[in-house]
Amino acid sequence: MIRLFDRLSVRCGDEDLLVHSSANAKELFCHLIVRRRSSVPRESLAALIAGKLSAEKSSKALRQALWQLREGLAAHGVPCVDRLLSFGDSWVQFTPDGSVWVDVEDFEQTVRRSIATDGRGPVDTKGLCVAVEIYRGALLQGWYQQWCLEERERLRQIYLSTLDALIAECESNRDVTAGIAFAVQALQTDPARECTHRALMRLYCLAGDRASAIHQFERCEEALRAELDMEPDAETRALVRDIRAGKHPVHAPEPRLQIKRLGQSGRRPKF
Repeated sequence: MIRLFDRLSVRCGDEDLLVHSSANAKELFCHLIVRRRSSVPRESLAALIAGKLSAEKSSKALRQALWQLREGLAAHGVPCVDRLLSFGDSWVQFTPDGSVWVDVEDFEQTVRRSIATDGRGPVDTKGLCVAVEIYRGALLQGWYQQWCLEERERLRQIYLSTLDALIAECESNRDVTAGIAFAVQALQTDPARECTHRALMRLYCLAGDRASAIHQFERCEEALRAELDMEPDAETRALVRDIRAGKHPVHAPEPRLQIKRLGQSGRRPKF
């Protein structure tokens, strides 16, 4: 079992693997998982751990780290390690198979299976809930390498878009309790997610709680100013005006998640 969400964890049965492996070996392993099913040039891998080393020394460091990685996994009885890790003269590749569960792989596959590719078909809400459970936290928390930051943000946006789809389904089905819970979960990850604040405002109105809907707008204002130095957009301001006027907001959930658009999020810029 390999987990990259939250903290790195590689387990075989009850045993933790790679605990004593070098930082270089762990970074290479995680990078290969992120680039899974694609061969990664050895030069690119060497650059990850090069630091101020010369080209010759960085190549040597790469060979040592890869040897540590392979031997560390094989020594602990990881099944089919030779199928998981492939080595060529100029490349290395990680290819997951059914013998080892990888959380980031299962997360993305579950999301894709749960939503029609054109975004118009039925949504498998149970599948999306499973995907949300797999996402235990941000990718490799405490790591600040550029490749990791980029992948962390990409997966975070998929997670938020998955919650968007669940919120939209709840709103369509007037399942207020579940919708509010999903929206709160999204705002814990991104407090300035304006589309989620709007959804919460509408959900509170569906519950007959206009006071909470107006209070949610105030929270939205505070979050946007604190996080982005921005004001709510015209759509959000129009929504709160209708609520204050006693009008029931028109049911207009955010656009349904589409596979090709995974990673997009409201007005907040991508990383």
